[in-house]
Amino acid sequence: MRSCPVCDAEMSPRFASECEPPVAWACPNCGLLQLESGGRPFSAEEQSAIQSMAPATPAGRGPRDLRRSRAAVQAREILEAFAQEIPVDVEAVAEQLGYPVRWRALPSGSRGGIEGDAEHRILVLNRDYPFRSDAERRWVMAEELAHAVLGHTSLVASEAAGDNLHLPEGARKLSESDAKSFAAELLMPAAEVRRAFAREQNIILRALGGEDRAQAVKTVVADLAREFRVSQQAMRIRLAQLGLLA
Repeated sequence: MRSCPVCDAEMSPRFASECEPPVAWACPNCGLLQLESGGRPFSAEEQSAIQSMAPATPAGRGPRDLRRSRAAVQAREILEAFAQEIPVDVEAVAEQLGYPVRWRALPSGSRGGIEGDAEHRILVLNRDYPFRSDAERRWVMAEELAHAVLGHTSLVASEAAGDNLHLPEGARKLSESDAKSFAAELLMPAAEVRRAFAREQNIILRALGGEDRAQAVKTVVADLAREFRVSQQAMRIRLAQLGLLA
């Protein structure tokens, strides 16, 4: 059997015929349908197949939830394809996918963008932007990679680079949400975060009283943020998304 990479529930196999291995796996909890892709990123045709084959949306989950789930699964497929360890080398992953990272001058306020044509794209980070930390640079790089991989052809992460941004506000918000889900799974894979939290959670369980527990939570969040090379805020949000912290 297989666990859902989004919600960790047990997935059910889908078969094209009785004498062949599964062609997909369906999650009864979150509604995710994962094609059996052999550990490589989904092609455009496979992404289209997911859209047409997806099971009915589970109660309480809408199309936006399923979009985010698919973005996260694609990030997980990429990690598996390139056998990445924690902390994930985002720049190396981007290079392996054919999106080299370059530092260039961009308009003031822009942290990053995508340049080039459909055949030759590069991820650009603003060399003049005052990044506060390595964690922020890694997050922006992961979001830019998400926009490239997910096919957001006229959208850049964080802010517009030049005049590339032409999406309606609704489409922009959906694309940004997808990119954040992709980046979160790429930098903080659900399975690895759960394992790391299980290793650290005794610090919280041993805490007595509200103040002690609050400090213990801060300690665990800080430890995990350092391990995954992300910000403490990003790690706290991720732990909450995974139901590990309230």
